[in-house]
Amino acid sequence: MTPTPTNKSSRTPPSIRSLRNLIFGALFIGIGAFTTVMFTLTQELTEQVGPQVHADLVWRVERGAQELARAADLGLAVRDTEMVKDAFGVYRKSPDVIAIVATDATGAVVAQHGVPPEPVAQLFQGNPGKMRSTAGYLVAWAPSQIEGGVVGRVSVVVSLAREAEAMTLLSSVSSTTLIAGGAALILGLLVIGFFTHAVVKRDMQLKDYAANLERKVEQRTQELDERNAGMRLVFDNVAQGFMTIDVQGVLASERSAIVDRWFGKPATGATFSDMIRPHNADLADWFAFTLESIADNVLPQEIALTQLPSRLDTKDRTFTIAYSPIFDDGNLVRLLLIVSDVTAQLVQERAQRQQHELVALFQRITADRSGFEEFLADTAGMVASLAISQEPVVERRLLHTLKGNVGMYGLEDFAGLCHEIESELDEHTHPLEDAQRERLVDAWRAVVARTRALLGGVSRDITEVRRDELLRLADRAHAGVSSRDLAAALVALTHDPVDRQLERLGQHARSLAQRLGKGDIHLDIPETSLRLETGRWAPLWNTLVHAVRNAIDHGLEDAETRIAIGKSPAGTLALAAKQSNQTLSIELRDDGRGIDWSAIRRRAEMLGLPHATQTDLIEAMFADGVSTREYATETSGRGVGMSALREAVRELGGAIEIESAPGVGTTFRFTFPHDEAELSLRSPTRPLRRVS
Repeated sequence: MTPTPTNKSSRTPPSIRSLRNLIFGALFIGIGAFTTVMFTLTQELTEQVGPQVHADLVWRVERGAQELARAADLGLAVRDTEMVKDAFGVYRKSPDVIAIVATDATGAVVAQHGVPPEPVAQLFQGNPGKMRSTAGYLVAWAPSQIEGGVVGRVSVVVSLAREAEAMTLLSSVSSTTLIAGGAALILGLLVIGFFTHAVVKRDMQLKDYAANLERKVEQRTQELDERNAGMRLVFDNVAQGFMTIDVQGVLASERSAIVDRWFGKPATGATFSDMIRPHNADLADWFAFTLESIADNVLPQEIALTQLPSRLDTKDRTFTIAYSPIFDDGNLVRLLLIVSDVTAQLVQERAQRQQHELVALFQRITADRSGFEEFLADTAGMVASLAISQEPVVERRLLHTLKGNVGMYGLEDFAGLCHEIESELDEHTHPLEDAQRERLVDAWRAVVARTRALLGGVSRDITEVRRDELLRLADRAHAGVSSRDLAAALVALTHDPVDRQLERLGQHARSLAQRLGKGDIHLDIPETSLRLETGRWAPLWNTLVHAVRNAIDHGLEDAETRIAIGKSPAGTLALAAKQSNQTLSIELRDDGRGIDWSAIRRRAEMLGLPHATQTDLIEAMFADGVSTREYATETSGRGVGMSALREAVRELGGAIEIESAPGVGTTFRFTFPHDEAELSLRSPTRPLRRVS
């Protein structure tokens, strides 16, 4: 029997049960997956935004109390309400700040912004710097201090409204996602059941079913649009820029609206590098190169991610960039970028630094006006020299010396500019660029403008003379010395007291040690009768600061290390000047770890310098580019400071001796030929003064 051929057109259509089960299954999977993904994304956003908003408010109240306490210290000390209110700065404009209250040392309110939600006395309960949280706001306070004395207190109250609003909005989006997904699933089941209850009606209702399905799709689309609108609302109302990119750097379409306001709306398919290139081309190239190395697995991902740029500087704004990797089955598929505008914060920090600089300068002028005027004159000369093109090595020495000198007088903002330009110069061997010279000159003019009011606008041509010096001069006059010798002695009194210069270096060493975590140090500075011609010896004092900074940074150990090796917790730095047999010697001694001669030898060998003998190593230590540090810091590590010191010593016809023992310490001795007639008339047998 010949089999009958099968006719495909006569096949039995699938049963309604099969179609229904198939549609039910697809509906369960589709809506369930969609709802899960949307809910998960919303929860992730909640977990990120909520803590970040709270952390921002906590940071604002804790840091705000500390910053405003420092900024308002001078105003509180003199009870100047307007000065204190001016110190409140941008915090008065912040919508998060409910109130700011500043009181003097007696507890009396000097200045106030906003209306405190609780009595003033209650604002200052608890420990200073510790945040106190209530149901609707955060409170923190900090003391204002000058020279260790409390002159007042400042309390900051920050509202939690922004955190509550963000969390409420995100919670609404999450609930809407779940409700809409469940409603869509139930409605879909009812519709499918209704249209499949009888096979006999299937063909008749096919057209109606198609129409209802079309309306359902439209409804589904509308629901998606509403959910996307909710997400868009969140993105449009956060102060940070949220965006995601794939491993090629291509931007996703969803991002915070503020991103487009900051950088301009990118084209479809644009990368993050494309978006920021008009604002900072170098950083765009850096980002693209690092991201490419991540995609190519050149480095482990956790290491490569740390190489991505964390700061973006544009023409008029500064941003920080944080990265959160998104993995799929262990593979990096996307990056969440969180961009924050920190321009106002940096401006506030700079204003506070300048405020503290003014206080420090005022103290310097009060304690040593003539010395400060000498510093201004010397620094102005160095800035003027850097304004003119010179040999690159000379410029680097001068710039490093300039950084050390202004740092010694507490001008950290200007010192930071010098360090920034030094870092830029590390990339090549060219002289300073015209733009860099202009930045230095403009910044110095700003420093002079700020100090002019403190100096009274006029430099005082005054010579400070001790009583014993006058008595010694009178003894000489009574003894009948010649008028020529008497005139020479009077001229010598106009020269710079050496012990004053040593005291300045010692105070700088103490301040630097505290800043570097070395704690308090002991200073041994014997009083001396020496005076030296101000202009001639100024280069030595200007560059001797490099030896002091190296002694603190490289030499002295921190207290924990010193205790572990059996030393006293506080290190010692000795500065002394002596004169004998027409020879002047200046010594600098520390009781630190000693010079790492092996590191000097490796660096000298790398630079092609002689390094076979101890004399070679001493010469190498003073050569340009030699440092025992692997990287440069704002304090040391560039290998130009000691070279500048050697040049200053040679210009005075001097020589350098070094004594160093591992774990015992290092002594630098600078000796110069010197005429005793140039020295002062002060008694040479004054007792040793130990400053601890």
